Amino acid sequence: MNINQILFALNAIILFFVAAIHFYWAFGGKWGANAVLPQMNSEKRVFTPSPIATVAVAIPFLIISLIFAQAAGWFDFEIVGQYLSRLLLILVAIFAIRAMGDFKYVGFFKKIKNTDFAINDTKYFTPLCAFVAITLLIAIYI
Repeated sequence: MNINQILFALNAIILFFVAAIHFYWAFGGKWGANAVLPQMNSEKRVFTPSPIATVAVAIPFLIISLIFAQAAGWFDFEIVGQYLSRLLLILVAIFAIRAMGDFKYVGFFKKIKNTDFAINDTKYFTPLCAFVAITLLIAIYI
């Protein structure tokens, strides 16, 4: 296994677990759910997603993990293979944009920084998105 396969595999595993935790929340799980949604202040969330909306977030994460797994060489979906290089570049952009943020609630440039979500976003979520974007770029161009 070469370095780019390792990076793709690592990202596949990470995104698989991100998808799994979203499915867990969608089906009633509570662990970690209180500090993963953007907040206007310490008491008011920007939004509260329904279980269906949470599944609608989990499914793309699962699909992205499968795209990364294919890039790692774990399997070959012919239709994905035709577009793999373009998909990977699009995903670099998506994760980089998420890391930069919306300039208010999420990302490196958020303005609201003192809520439970903002603290977790600074420690975990935004660096994870930056890590995925950077390691994908490295893996694509090695």
